[in-house]
Order: sequence, then C-alpha cells, then structure tokens
Amino acid sequence: MITLERSIPVNTGSASPITREEVWKGLVLKADNALPFVPAMTWCKVLNREGPNVFVREIEFRGDRMKERVTLDPQKSVTFERIEGPVLGTIRNFIDEEKGQLSLRFAFQLSVKGIEAGTPAEREYAAKMETSYLGAVDSTLNAIRKLHDEGAGQVRAPAWLKQYYADVDAQNMKAFLAHHTDDARVLFGNNPAAIGHEQIGGAIGGLWSAIDGLSHRMVNVWEVPGNTVLEAAVTYHRKDGKSVTVPCVSILQRRDDKVSELRVHIDLAPVFA
Repeated sequence: MITLERSIPVNTGSASPITREEVWKGLVLKADNALPFVPAMTWCKVLNREGPNVFVREIEFRGDRMKERVTLDPQKSVTFERIEGPVLGTIRNFIDEEKGQLSLRFAFQLSVKGIEAGTPAEREYAAKMETSYLGAVDSTLNAIRKLHDEGAGQVRAPAWLKQYYADVDAQNMKAFLAHHTDDARVLFGNNPAAIGHEQIGGAIGGLWSAIDGLSHRMVNVWEVPGNTVLEAAVTYHRKDGKSVTVPCVSILQRRDDKVSELRVHIDLAPVFA
C-alpha cells in the first residue's frame, strides 16, 4: 500500500482570504470535472449519479484510465474510491480548520495491480507517483485561488439569472424548463425558434447530448425595461476531451417571474470544428 499525505494552508497572509465555502465549491467542481484543477488529468466524465452526494466518474491520469466512486461530505471532505483501473485504493480531500486557519489536506492510500506491497518495485513506483499526485494538491489550491480572485471582480447579476445559468451548466433539464413560461420562445443561434417546453427541451437537449458539459462565465449584465442582457464566455467541453470557449450574448424577457423569451447570439462553429 502506497500512503501519502500533504496539508497546505489555504490563506497565507492574503488581503482577500478564501472562505471554507469557496474551498468546498472548488472541491465540488473538481470532483465533477477535474481537468481545470489537475493538469496531469486528460479525461474526466461523470458516468452516473447514485445520489445527491455520490456518483461514479471515469478519469485518465498520466495515461491510466480508471473509474472512481466519489462521495461528498458537504463542507468537510471528498472521497475518491478507485473501483476500476491499474491503481486502486482511496484519495481523500479534507478541509481542516484550526484556530480559524483553513488548510486543504490530501490523503492517498493506493495499491498498484501487479506490484507486491513493500517491494522495491512498489517503492520505485511510489517515488514516481509522488510528484504527480502531490503536484495535483498544489494545482487544486491554485485553481481555487483563481476562482476566488475571479469572483472578487464578479459582475453583479440578479439571483434568478444566476440560478438560471447554474441549472443550464448543470444540464438539469427539469429545472431549466421550470424557469420558462408554458409558451416560452427560444431562439438559439441560426436555429428555428423553439416554442413551449417540449420543443425547447428537444432543441436544448439535442445540444447537450452533443457535448460533455458546459459552463458560463458572466462578463457583463445589463437590465433594461423588459429585457436582461447577458454577455458571457461559454466553455463547451467536447466529447473528444477538448474544451472550446466562445463569446455569447443572450437576451432574456420575463413574464410572471419566468422567462418568456430567450434569444442567444452565438457561433458554435468553433466548438464543433
């Protein structure tokens, strides 16, 4: 069994300290899609969700394809249980706090198929693995710090708009459709208008089925009588493992606290090139 553990402080004299909530949000994002957090990982896809805090994902780390069962303990820890692949065991990410100081702790307990425990071969493999795994610790915290710094200058947006795009990025079709009036009209790019929940679900669902995920970064929000205008950078995660970010402007009209019309001005050609 290869055992590694590392703990690093979250805030080191920063004038803008990162909160526990921000660390937790970063860990949840990393569990769902680790690519922005772990450079050595080249594939990460959620295969199925077994509950609100448990899901199975497939990853590729340093060329090894593996499956992990991920368990979230909100605001406390994330456990990755390797259930398939050449390296099995568990990896745990903890948020620790002592005297008001946060730290991020990673604990690894792993075994390599075909290598007997305690042998020189295992020690040699562990030495090679240590740099990659502990490097992932540093890159994770760096990514969380980047999210914090970007959030410090985050554009102001109404709560309903944030929730709307949170459901879009989560590809939660039921919640997405619930944001719209029954007769809502959606125009996406050069596609024909989709009217009503059934047509909207078919049109947007078709796009979602062609990608592995997406995320919106709000750049500007303008609210004018009858319309909310969003300028965003939208990152699409393609099925070949690559990600493409394209600019987008969306115009949303509301009626009775629901979106009655959505017009999305975007060019998806670079995404599917």
